[in-house]
Amino acid sequence: MTIIPGTLVKLPNGSNGIVIPSPWWQPGRVLVKMRRGKRRWFKVNECTLIRSNY
Repeated sequence: MTIIPGTLVKLPNGSNGIVIPSPWWQPGRVLVKMRRGKRRWFKVNECTLIRSNY
């Protein structure tokens, strides 16, 4: 599964976040910005894409 920056994702703890570009690349991981500006790395298979109705 490919997750690109700007994608909304549901995290393992049930909260939502947005994938942001990272200063370095880690295979199989994405950098997610959560509420209050906190950033955290997650494995790609832990994140579930949130589909929008555009």
